[in-house]
Amino acid sequence: MSTEGDNPFTPRPGRIRSGGSGGRAKTYLSRMTKTLSASGGARRSGLSRRLSPVLRGDRRRVIVKARIVRMSVSSAAALMAHVAYIKRDTALSEEDRGRLFDRDSEDAGTKDFVDAVSGDRHHFRFIISPEDGMEMADLRPFVRDLVGQMEMDLETRLEWVGAIHQDTGRPHAHMIIRGKREDGTDLVIPREYISHGIRERAGDQVTLELGPETPLEQERKLHAEAIAERLTRIDHFLDRQAGEDNLLELKDSPPRYRTLHAARLRTLERLGLAEKLGAGRWQLDAKFKATLKSLGERGDIIKTMNRALVGTSGRRLDADAIFDRSDPDGRSVTGAVLQLGLTGEAHDRAYAIIDGLDGRAVYAEIGAAEQLAEIRRGAIVTLSPPDLEPKRSDVAIDRIAQKNGGTYSAGLHQTDDPRASPEFITAHVRRLEALRREGHVERSVDANWNIPEDYLAKVRVYERTQARFRSVGMLMHSALGLAEQTHALGVTWLDEAPTPAGIPLGFGREVADAQVKRRLFLAEIGIAANDGKAMTQAQRMELIRRDLAQAGRTLSEEIGKPYSPAPGRGHVAGVYRELMSRVSGKFAVIERARDFTIVPWRDVLERSRGIQVSGMMKGGSVSWKLGRGIGMSD
Repeated sequence: MSTEGDNPFTPRPGRIRSGGSGGRAKTYLSRMTKTLSASGGARRSGLSRRLSPVLRGDRRRVIVKARIVRMSVSSAAALMAHVAYIKRDTALSEEDRGRLFDRDSEDAGTKDFVDAVSGDRHHFRFIISPEDGMEMADLRPFVRDLVGQMEMDLETRLEWVGAIHQDTGRPHAHMIIRGKREDGTDLVIPREYISHGIRERAGDQVTLELGPETPLEQERKLHAEAIAERLTRIDHFLDRQAGEDNLLELKDSPPRYRTLHAARLRTLERLGLAEKLGAGRWQLDAKFKATLKSLGERGDIIKTMNRALVGTSGRRLDADAIFDRSDPDGRSVTGAVLQLGLTGEAHDRAYAIIDGLDGRAVYAEIGAAEQLAEIRRGAIVTLSPPDLEPKRSDVAIDRIAQKNGGTYSAGLHQTDDPRASPEFITAHVRRLEALRREGHVERSVDANWNIPEDYLAKVRVYERTQARFRSVGMLMHSALGLAEQTHALGVTWLDEAPTPAGIPLGFGREVADAQVKRRLFLAEIGIAANDGKAMTQAQRMELIRRDLAQAGRTLSEEIGKPYSPAPGRGHVAGVYRELMSRVSGKFAVIERARDFTIVPWRDVLERSRGIQVSGMMKGGSVSWKLGRGIGMSD
């Protein structure tokens, strides 16, 4: 949740006593909650009018974003990915792993903290962003003072880690707070305190350090908001002032803000989000706030991309800079991972910036944060447009409905396909329920479904809408960067990638140069180039053989048995020991009584780790028979 916005409610900072649960121990929280509840929210509270000037409109603004994360078995990995992200973005170089800080240390150990949080019911994540953070020498003392104030308000010692990010236009702090009180009970922070109290406390801290905001500073910031292409405080005010028909009269604005509002409306008019109807009368677009929010997010993405491209040459940003997950005609993009991060930073959704072969950089949301652990900068990937065609279930529903006058039901499906199981038919019904919620189909009182003639066309519309909430399909070609691939012993992406056509730009130019170095290396080890042609199968197999031989020599010391190369054709059997990732791909280590071998891996093997497997080698792959026998094969 974001607590950004103009908020006249300001709690009176009083002394928080520590004794017991009664009396005045929770004066601050109880008074704030009571005032907010009685007034219908912070904006309607008149409490701020009774406070000192420093603690009213002259207070410096701080944006606070908060998230409460429920822990589960699956969320532990996401927490680790989040911690790794906020740590990495404190790094001063590619080799630097970054550091977190806490109450007492500038280099807080994270493993024990993550292990402890993983066992909690929940934890809290905060992003604290002072509007005037650029004027503050160091945000760490500010964060520590803020946590100290929170501890007084909540009457418990907090266990936390933090990080300061300087990579954006506004320095900000990340905090992770355990969901446990000092006595071991669950930490519960009132929603009102999360939404308003922390922001007010943070604002007080910044104001004490920098002094109250001057009228000149306020005017400068408001003028910047008047012309900003994003959602601002002024927009929230205009939205509240406009009626249900989105009509706005400037004469209803407070006189001191009338000129400011007029300037903002002219900006909205330029953006196509407002229309002037006459002197002082404006019509706001019904979705102007949502559009401004989207524009702001796009602007933030473009800023992120520009920062990522600093120091590169021959790259460009264009209209396709943000990968559109809902575009069925979108282009595939192959390139190197230039930057990784989390979208919104408080959430566990990852993004990647891809340095494309065509010289264009692309931003894409790639799914859960756990994927960040599997991807490194420089890795070669391909982003693919979504498949928005109707599913097989949709085709079946449409076919059955056409046979039955536009009606579908479980009974009609069973009649059409007597072999269909109840579970299979239920899956079709669930599909229709999802489409019904979006208004594409209707269900009658007799549990039949009315399927329109253009059902498949409606499905395509539905899929396009849903694609906005799905991750981009991303295929990993190589975890190695170009420089590592040029001298790698094994089959690399460079060996199989086509030479960039025309006059390559940006990353395409780097690929063409790397391919030249790669051919020179292969010639040095006795694998001659094929006059620019693709590598032959014999050459590929020779590189894989050398790659696995190198791995076998290393693994032999660990296992204590000699390595024996697998036959090109024939039977292979033994105990599946482990998955091994090499330059040439993924391979399975098969241990036998006297030796071990290494063969191509398939994901079906993971169900048989540590037990006997057998298969037939043919054409560089294995056809497996799993669970056969109990002993080790010779």
